[in-house]
Amino acid sequence: MKRFNIYAGMGGSFGGASYQCTIEAKDEREALKYAYQLAEEEYQSYEGYHGILSWEECEEDLRDSGMLEDLTENECEDIINEHYINEIESWIEYYVAEATDEDPEEEE
Repeated sequence: MKRFNIYAGMGGSFGGASYQCTIEAKDEREALKYAYQLAEEEYQSYEGYHGILSWEECEEDLRDSGMLEDLTENECEDIINEHYINEIESWIEYYVAEATDEDPEEEE
């Protein structure tokens, strides 16, 4: 297991990714997955504010534009999910850095 510093947050005027914690993970990929989850949670905490769209608002946006007409329920859900994920990923920032002995000890 390796130690990784986790950075996550919202981009734009929200200030970008900032240090969240240090974790042990088997590899960088696992640590990045965790950083993404933290950034996604931060996005969700702002839904409905500052132009940050919720899943329901993504659905409404697509329905208003006519993009969901003549589609099955499953097709609609897939398109809404894709739009929602694109919204999340357009706002969040996250990255990891392998922790070193010189890093200050932070609470996990």
